[in-house]
Amino acid sequence: MTDIKLSKRMQAVAHMVTENSVVDIGCDHAFVSIYLIMSKKAEKVIAMDVNKGPLDIARQNVSSYGCELCIDIRLSNGFEKLHVGEAKVAIIAGMGGPLTVDILKRGKEHTDAGISLVLQPQSDIGLVRQYLYSIDYEIIKEDMLIEDGKYYTLMKAIPATDNILPYSEEEFIFGRCLIKDKHPVLRSYLELELRKNRELLSSLEHIHTEKSILRKKEISDYVSMCECVLENIV
Repeated sequence: MTDIKLSKRMQAVAHMVTENSVVDIGCDHAFVSIYLIMSKKAEKVIAMDVNKGPLDIARQNVSSYGCELCIDIRLSNGFEKLHVGEAKVAIIAGMGGPLTVDILKRGKEHTDAGISLVLQPQSDIGLVRQYLYSIDYEIIKEDMLIEDGKYYTLMKAIPATDNILPYSEEEFIFGRCLIKDKHPVLRSYLELELRKNRELLSSLEHIHTEKSILRKKEISDYVSMCECVLENIV
């Protein structure tokens, strides 16, 4: 076998890797790891997962593609089985934002040592951006795409060489790079969010409980934020 096809989302993750030694945390069946080696984007990949079942399949896949000498398979909870300096970039893709942050916190020795990060959190993306800012990591690139009707956000972060400008709330939630680049998929996402939340506001219009009043204020503030960002990127 000489060719391997990735989903649109995982192809975008792989595209953000420019370093020659990689650790793929939560590698599942190791298709991204195999792709990085076969496309010569990396010389060495450490493919790690917390679950033995996917790793057994990953090992078979790595063997099928003849990548055993370049891909090291390890059973590991987050960064646990990685030595500092073994990889120049870590991929953490397909996990919720809180779990992504937890993995980064538990792998603090690696971020302290300056490992680059390629992240694709599935939720709470603002939380991930806030944590990166708190540890002086600069997001240098972001991408956003739609696959199977779902929106996905990706980012690459490296240790900051200068002070990072403070983020606005909008930049934490929607992404400073995406806003600056006037990303067309962000535009589509904001338009969808506005439709959904305006409809939700309308459905709550005649409900006047204390809880609903607070909820309406929360939604209204979010709608105003979406409108403001959208005005600046059209």
